[in-house]
Amino acid sequence: MNKNEFSVKLTKIMNKYNLSFNNLDLYYEAFAHPSFANENHVKDYQRLEFLGDAILGFLVGEYLYKTKEFTEGEMTKLRANYVCTQANAEYSQEIGLDRCLMLGKGAKEQNEDSQSVLADIFESFLGALYLDHGLDYVRNFLNNFLFTKIKKHKVDFFVDYKSRLQEYFQAESRVSVAYQVINEYGPPHNKTFEVGVSHDNLLLGVGIGKTKKEAEQNAAKKALEKLVR
Repeated sequence: MNKNEFSVKLTKIMNKYNLSFNNLDLYYEAFAHPSFANENHVKDYQRLEFLGDAILGFLVGEYLYKTKEFTEGEMTKLRANYVCTQANAEYSQEIGLDRCLMLGKGAKEQNEDSQSVLADIFESFLGALYLDHGLDYVRNFLNNFLFTKIKKHKVDFFVDYKSRLQEYFQAESRVSVAYQVINEYGPPHNKTFEVGVSHDNLLLGVGIGKTKKEAEQNAAKKALEKLVR
């Protein structure tokens, strides 16, 4: 996708949310997957994603602190619910950011527009917004787009299966569950992890995910499903 095509797609998204851009290059970088960047000798989105992740976590934490008298534990759980891979990926699709994602030929063949990649571009998009307009601009966007979701509390993106599994065994045994990476595969920028969870040397479940944390959660979920049955 050249910059003219990209600009047209980005403008449609921006107009929908009453946003604007000054520096197109920032956003072009924000949607350039490492595979695309390597093939076209441009910057990829990883640095902007790092910045956007910090900004998102801070602004959601600030909103939770200012809105209600939540305890620290409650704020942690709410932030984990609305700032996680699944949630960020769904935000990307709701906004339409996936239409601007630029993948390299190899990534397209392997269908690497995965949940983790969609989550990354939501954060890199926020990073670009911040550098282009400042923190208040990002805060206003999230106030209209994300904070209303938190206020209504209509969606639970994140279920902490690891905590549930640990609580299950705490009632039965003093031995904690253990997680171990069984396998990992894929290119460095987009690995897939296979993790097993065991208790007292008994394998309870195996989970797959684009991050170790996601794979651990999926393993815990499989274990709970087996234990409940």
